[in-house]
Amino acid sequence: MMKKLFLLPLSALLLCLFFPACKKDKIKLHFDYDGPCHCGVENPLEELEWLHNTAVEFESWPENRWAKIFICTYDSTKQGFIIDPCVNCDDGMQSFVDCEGNRLGDLGGFAGIPISTYNIDPASVREIYRNYPDTAATLVNKRWQIQRFFDRETWTESVPMQGNNPIPFWLYFRSDGSVEGGGINQLSGQYVIYEGKTYINIAATTEIYDATGWEERLINALNDATISEVSYYGRSMRIYYDMNRKYMDFIRAD
Repeated sequence: MMKKLFLLPLSALLLCLFFPACKKDKIKLHFDYDGPCHCGVENPLEELEWLHNTAVEFESWPENRWAKIFICTYDSTKQGFIIDPCVNCDDGMQSFVDCEGNRLGDLGGFAGIPISTYNIDPASVREIYRNYPDTAATLVNKRWQIQRFFDRETWTESVPMQGNNPIPFWLYFRSDGSVEGGGINQLSGQYVIYEGKTYINIAATTEIYDATGWEERLINALNDATISEVSYYGRSMRIYYDMNRKYMDFIRAD
């Protein structure tokens, strides 16, 4: 069944924003603009009031509602923005707007409206804001400790144990694309981040016998795993496996 869409026309969004009666200092966004001069200003996220207020509104949304803003060029020389108010919505629609925030049309959605409809130059589309952190920055060079494991053999959620003690199973993703970890054995492998998801392949482990059988099941799961949920502040992570039907939960251990 198709997910119910959250379609937010830009005009409706702007009506929800707070416009003070007197000028106040702008709220500092967590996402710094590092792009080119656009729409006649050096920093559109700060200098275009309507765009800044749109980003501020996105900042107030809960963790599971993701939004993005892109700059773009259309009709060869005109500049504008593409605003995606629901990145993680199936068939979610993006708003195409001009420098003043006037809505020029919609992109994507169930109909899959392409950017060519509005003569948008694909090479000019560049992300300048998101209300959630970059996956790599949140994930990489941090130690993650397992908390729960939904086991495909028992179909139960539990904490991997060795006797009366939890197995201290951990993962560490390095910036060079390698992953290491272990608990009873040591393991190593690779990972790749693509379109916000992280795919893992464990290549080798040590040969220490594990009488519990837990670590073998954990490692087998990691050979069929995708990280698609990392909390906004990077303190928890869920890894899905077995065709996204089962999962492992980790927390930051450093």
